[in-house]
Amino acid sequence: MPFDRPQVPALCAAELPANFRAIAELDDGWREPRPGFRLEDLRARGEAFARRFRADGPVRGFRTIDLLPFPYPVAFGFWQAPPTRAKYLLMRNRCNLIEFEDWSGQVRTIFVNPSEADLSARAGFFDQLRRDLVPWAPAELLQRADGPAALARKRLGVDPAKIDYVTFDHLHVQDLRRGLVGEGGRPPLYPNARLIVNRREIETLQALHPLQRPWWIEEALDGVPAERILAVEGSVWLGKGLALVWTPGHTLGNHSIVFHAAGRGVFAISENGLCPESYLPRASGLRSLREHAAKYGAEVVLNGNALESSLSQYTSMVLEKSIVDRGDAGGEVPNIYCSSPFVRSPLAWGIGPRYTVAPIDTGALTQSLA
Repeated sequence: MPFDRPQVPALCAAELPANFRAIAELDDGWREPRPGFRLEDLRARGEAFARRFRADGPVRGFRTIDLLPFPYPVAFGFWQAPPTRAKYLLMRNRCNLIEFEDWSGQVRTIFVNPSEADLSARAGFFDQLRRDLVPWAPAELLQRADGPAALARKRLGVDPAKIDYVTFDHLHVQDLRRGLVGEGGRPPLYPNARLIVNRREIETLQALHPLQRPWWIEEALDGVPAERILAVEGSVWLGKGLALVWTPGHTLGNHSIVFHAAGRGVFAISENGLCPESYLPRASGLRSLREHAAKYGAEVVLNGNALESSLSQYTSMVLEKSIVDRGDAGGEVPNIYCSSPFVRSPLAWGIGPRYTVAPIDTGALTQSLA
């Protein structure tokens, strides 16, 4: 690892740049030890922050790039409310390029969730899933597909060397070495970018629990210099129209990428739920979600593959929907721009999301163009 455990808190405390702002009014809500009180407190804190955030205006530009789909267990995706007897459904990874103005007035570019499919497939769960579903397919097959850096160049005309920051909503199935230091004698994909990550994700990688191991790549940051990593303590307001809001539960260092898209409103990029209606199950087109909401009074349905804290993840989903606008996908459904949305497929025949957010491509990109 680039640094041992005692160094991580010192790095976090010392390295929040002057052009970023901590969001103490949100993070202080997690100090409340009583889950029920904490839920309502964070709901109120989220609503108050939303008013300030929305008033500050949108990011300069936002682009979406769809990546490869992958199978995922239904029982994980709709925790306690599986909508079909099928074992798997299909999700699709996607990444986002965002151009924004930081608090010093500098225009910056951040690449959100640029997952490398062939690297993610090495994680224990997905390696075993490949062996179970398609044992005849070589592990190297995914290397033939263009990754996020190549797609950003081809589709958007972006020079990956001009990207300032990379971040992921969490580090499940991520390997950062190709992006930050290169591999096989090849240069890094993002030679000038720094990884923004919650320090709890780094601490998790230093000593994985057995229940975490299927979802993490233990060597994800091996050989990455400390100066390429910006480890933050909690929520961070990066600049006009963009914040990373700490939303623990799915992982301890999970954060949601909250952004204001010109002409569309305020959204959150998250994998806490598999589709926007996971945040309003009583309005879902999936009967099991509606019944779950009615039976238990649940206002969200968790993506539950690795519940490090189910109470916290529930609260985090409520926090997300208290910050974002509503109705982009229809009705009163919160504006959640799922990082890996659930899509229709033959794997789970006959079911699909009722509400989907159309691809968000707004504003202009100027600083990162080749």
